[in-house]
Amino acid sequence: MTPRRKRALSGVLALLVAAAMLAAPAPAAAQSAADVAVAREIFIEASELARQGRWEQAREQYERSLAIKRAPITLYSLGVAQQQTGQLVEALENFRAFLVEPSAPATKAYEKLARQAIQELERKVAALELRLSPGDAAGLEVKIDGVVVPTAALDRPRPVNPGDHTVTASAPGYRAAERSVAAAPGSRAVVVLSLERELVAPAAPAGPRVSSTSAPAASVAPARPVLRGAPPSAAPDAAPSRVVPIVLVAGGLTTVAAGAAIGLLGVASASDAPTRDGDAADAARAQALAGDIVAGAGLLAAGVGVLVMVFDRDPAGAPRKQPSPRADLDPFRLTVRF
Repeated sequence: MTPRRKRALSGVLALLVAAAMLAAPAPAAAQSAADVAVAREIFIEASELARQGRWEQAREQYERSLAIKRAPITLYSLGVAQQQTGQLVEALENFRAFLVEPSAPATKAYEKLARQAIQELERKVAALELRLSPGDAAGLEVKIDGVVVPTAALDRPRPVNPGDHTVTASAPGYRAAERSVAAAPGSRAVVVLSLERELVAPAAPAGPRVSSTSAPAASVAPARPVLRGAPPSAAPDAAPSRVVPIVLVAGGLTTVAAGAAIGLLGVASASDAPTRDGDAADAARAQALAGDIVAGAGLLAAGVGVLVMVFDRDPAGAPRKQPSPRADLDPFRLTVRF
């Protein structure tokens, strides 16, 4: 028998076995006859594509048939198609699932082939060992080629197909980390991913609100602080001047002394006059009167100074700064202007 006839005969036998297996009712969950018929039809199409070497299309059809009805022969056939298209991890698991199924006379001959395929695939499948820092970050999510790795499986080597892979890790409050790795057949690569905390910039202080009808922000001048007990234009440590009342008191006392001196001279002159009447006596009395007037003006000026110092204070007790009074003094009157 020629090799070509052998392949054709094996293909026919596989189809017959598939038809028998697909037609048998599943003990766990019965399916409708229509579902079984559709699954059988798709399986036959997939087997024809496999015979033609169109393994990618065959794999897709085997997956469709298995999704409609789970059958051991479909698991085995899908494993063969996946092995041919480079999906070694998926093929390995489907061959193992085929051997877990109850043994039947129709599929007995494929069990040895499945075990041989498993041994070959175990030597070719690669693995990635993930090392994450920190490994206990809340909300941690790790992906390999865009597929999420369950959190419970992060501490185990992850089987992958040989080739290039992209591993990413992310968590709230951390910067995402990414690594690319080339996995050789049968290799075990270590992938280290370190997550760095994101730096949160401090919030800028809120500025004063400006209504839409107000002037632009550039034309708004900051308010100048006003201190209690002092005029707005005064410096914080400036104190009102007390020079004026002091000058009034000192000048008044000096004037009193001058008036007293003039009065004493007048009294002395009056005593030296030969008579109480006459020009000499009148001049002496006028001089004494002038001394009294000057002394009275001095007393008045000193009293004004004292009053200014006593009563010129604000409610807080500090002296109030007032315009400096001006005193006009002549021999007969004292005028104080504020």
